[in-house]
Amino acid sequence: MIPAVQTALDAIVNNVTALTHAKGAGRAYELYIMTGIAEGLASAGCAVRVQRSDESFIAPTDADRRFIQRGGAPAGVAGKAQGPGNASSFVFQLPNSSRQWEIWNGIQFIGRSAALHEIDIAIVPREVGIALRGLPAGGSPTGRAKVSIECKDVGDPGSQDEMRTFVARLYDLTILNWHRAVAHLAHPLQAIYPGKPAGNGPYYSFWDGNRATFNVVARRSGFRSGSLAMTGYYGIQPRGPVVPGSSEDAALVHDLVVWIMSNLN
Repeated sequence: MIPAVQTALDAIVNNVTALTHAKGAGRAYELYIMTGIAEGLASAGCAVRVQRSDESFIAPTDADRRFIQRGGAPAGVAGKAQGPGNASSFVFQLPNSSRQWEIWNGIQFIGRSAALHEIDIAIVPREVGIALRGLPAGGSPTGRAKVSIECKDVGDPGSQDEMRTFVARLYDLTILNWHRAVAHLAHPLQAIYPGKPAGNGPYYSFWDGNRATFNVVARRSGFRSGSLAMTGYYGIQPRGPVVPGSSEDAALVHDLVVWIMSNLN
């Protein structure tokens, strides 16, 4: 998977890019899916750049062209005052659109309960990233990403409990219309919902929120039949096997790019 990651990074930067990837189960798999999405967006005509943690962009002529994957314990977005040595991300802009979006790997989001939930791959408005990086120590966004992907680099088929966990995580992250008074929603620039920069206001129901976003469990293997029972109702897409060269891999990137071009303009 790492050669595929390297190829995607080199294509986006237009030069050979050094890769610092995190150790641990599943981290290379997350990076593979993340960079595949970025490469798919670039192929579809989006402007895609690699962003350092201090908000500078990697240029093909830079001496330091490192892409750094976040390692260690789950955390939020690092503050740009901490320098460029924290996790890199992707920034993209759709054709004929002035709005920019960021692709994150392994960032914790704050739910309605104030609990922290790690999302393996998330796509959020760039305004949110700028606001968080502007804090001296960085921080975590409140609410739900427009795209949430759970990555499972395991050989056993996905279980019903695995799907329940993802459903529950998204439920706590969904800012509903009648929960706008939650105390930790006081900083709108750090919140995906409600208000700016999301632009569409809070959701009226969890069902609505699921269908206004793109939510995936991507697995190296497939799924047990019991784990698929709730996916249709809750708007979660089971994708697998997502591995280099598989039809499911190509379909995931294609379908996500089509959704982004239609919904994030």
